[in-house]
Amino acid sequence: MHNASIQVEGLRVERLSSSARALLGFLQADGGPGAEARARALSPPAWEAVFALALKHNVAPLLQRALRAGNALAGLPEPVQARLEEARRATALDNLRNYGQFRQIARALHEKKIPLIALKGLHLAELVYRDISRRPMSDLDILLPQAQVEEAIAVLAALDYEREPSPPNGYEIKLNHRRLNILVEVHWTLGTQGEHYTPPIEDIWRSAQAAKLGDADALVMSPEFLLLHVCAHLANHHLFALDFRALCDIAEILRGHPALDWKLVIEQGRRHGWGRGVAVALLLARDHVGADVAEVVLTAIGDDTLVPERLADALEQLASFPEISYDLRFAPNLTALQSPIGWPAKIAMLWKRIFVPRAELAAIYGVSEHAASTNLYYAVRLRDLVRRYAAGARELSLSGPQLAANTARNARLARWINGA
Repeated sequence: MHNASIQVEGLRVERLSSSARALLGFLQADGGPGAEARARALSPPAWEAVFALALKHNVAPLLQRALRAGNALAGLPEPVQARLEEARRATALDNLRNYGQFRQIARALHEKKIPLIALKGLHLAELVYRDISRRPMSDLDILLPQAQVEEAIAVLAALDYEREPSPPNGYEIKLNHRRLNILVEVHWTLGTQGEHYTPPIEDIWRSAQAAKLGDADALVMSPEFLLLHVCAHLANHHLFALDFRALCDIAEILRGHPALDWKLVIEQGRRHGWGRGVAVALLLARDHVGADVAEVVLTAIGDDTLVPERLADALEQLASFPEISYDLRFAPNLTALQSPIGWPAKIAMLWKRIFVPRAELAAIYGVSEHAASTNLYYAVRLRDLVRRYAAGARELSLSGPQLAANTARNARLARWINGA
């Protein structure tokens, strides 16, 4: 697979803009080989474009850190240096507020004896990056036992959070603070269960570790499940329609946990059907942001030959993230309908999307799982899903060449990651 990686490198990068290639080249821990010379070689307009892209990909503070480590920061135009520092300070202030809110949430849930696992940004910024000014987070993600979700929503309502008006999905509930513009995502599972993979929720709870986030007590995933979750979130859940921050997260987890149990990562990834997606995420992070991943790990967890053209699709999808519309970015089931998988498979996919397990339906709509009226909410769910994907379906029907290309790429990745 290493030879395939070398052969596909030109194919992967030729699809990227010069700004994307430059940005990825600087996102390694030390700015990459020859960072100082490469920084000075870029013109002021080129640096403006790289900085703008770094903002879109939520990696401006990480770009500043890498450039400083590579003694390359002084080679940037002064206005760009100033804007990078502004981005770092803004991230620090946003995260101070985020952790302040998390402290209130964690303490309130603890009083009700509701355990929580802090996910993604909350875990990463504090315990992995160890500098909350470096890792932006757009929301607060927490994992709760499904049986206690309804009670937790009531606790959050008392803290001034209200449900988002957008239709709910089958694995999380989103709540906005009425005054502070802070979004909390309450999860009871991690993404929609697919035909070829299942979120390992029981294993995650069993291996969770006690931690201090700010001055709040919480649980976090073990390093092995954190890595698996970040990789699967990127590959299996979002089909690489995320920003470059995801690759940086993978590299940072590996730098922060050199004693990672790779045997467990490989075993769990393969057991839960995440192998190919995790292998691709690790490979891209290794090749483009310097993640320390051994070849034997990629071979063991991938369990197949990684296709060069699909690797190129995955990197292009990452680079195109800011331009992919919101409705299509977060509607992989909708774009999957554009793929030639046959109508029986499409109908089965839609059926599973609508008729989620009764316990999940109850959690989504905040009703009792055992009430006789709960079955009526399947009709409500059908209505909500139609509304949710209406805008995306309209875009697909009116698609221009670029949108059609994005949709086709998404469908190719969906088939490949799921084993087709």
